[in-house]
Amino acid sequence: MYLSQTNGMLFTYYDTVTETVEHLAKCGFTHMDVSFFTRFKPGSIYFTDEYLKIIDEYKAAFEKFGVTPVQAHEPAGNSMGDDGGDFYFRKTPRSIEMAAKIGCPSITLHVGNPSQVLPREQFVERQIGVFKKLVPYAEKYGIELLVENIGYAYPEESYFVTTADDLLTIIDGVGSPLVRANWDVGHANCNGLDQYSEITRLGSKLGGVHLHDNSGFTTVRQYGKKISGDMHTAPLCYSVDYDAIMRGLIDAGYKGTFNFEVDSPATVGEFISGRPELIASAREARLAADTYLYKIGKLILEKYGVFEG
Repeated sequence: MYLSQTNGMLFTYYDTVTETVEHLAKCGFTHMDVSFFTRFKPGSIYFTDEYLKIIDEYKAAFEKFGVTPVQAHEPAGNSMGDDGGDFYFRKTPRSIEMAAKIGCPSITLHVGNPSQVLPREQFVERQIGVFKKLVPYAEKYGIELLVENIGYAYPEESYFVTTADDLLTIIDGVGSPLVRANWDVGHANCNGLDQYSEITRLGSKLGGVHLHDNSGFTTVRQYGKKISGDMHTAPLCYSVDYDAIMRGLIDAGYKGTFNFEVDSPATVGEFISGRPELIASAREARLAADTYLYKIGKLILEKYGVFEG
């Protein structure tokens, strides 16, 4: 397997797409997850014809630094929000187009988060309807849509898509070969799931992974703030079972990359807020952290004899 890492958190440290690609290349990564998660904001150039320049910038940066895009992540948004999903359906189709034109073979999608808890059957029906509306964009641009297991299980949060069977219910309900699963091991850990069983249950429907670590179903305090246990740290720091994950991926015949979604310590940007003279030091720290991440990933894959780069 090849190693990859998201560039999502790097926009805290850098101003341009090119700088984020260069950063990960310096750390050893030859593959990358393109994050649109925080890029689509009201007034952003992503909503204008200027978005084509972003596509060109990504493609030029990948060529210059020898990096291959392996998947993408849709923008933050809520297809079941109070606006009826209006903003979501402005953002996500554009991100599908951009991901495909950049060269990503797939893009990860989140399920909606209804403002009021829906009965499970109604939630599933609405969510299948949402993804069916996106399938024509996937067909037009030739890209897979990967549905991610998310959040905490009901009743902690109003989600019903937390297990492999939940994902398969949605995927089979959509009924398109372009819709598969993205397994987030951190979300699974927050829900106390057995990684091996869930990954092998997905089998050939598994098209991508989000790999990171956390303390499970807990809350922690960071800089005085209470945050969930979904901490997105480097592997082997907390309680995510990477032996079970690796055995599951191998036995499931997984063909994708070993893709990290490690954004902690995200608070570094907050810590230096208002002190621009510290940005160079913050970048050095992040470079060291992502270099460590690459080496930990390499160590894990070498243990199981599947490291490719």
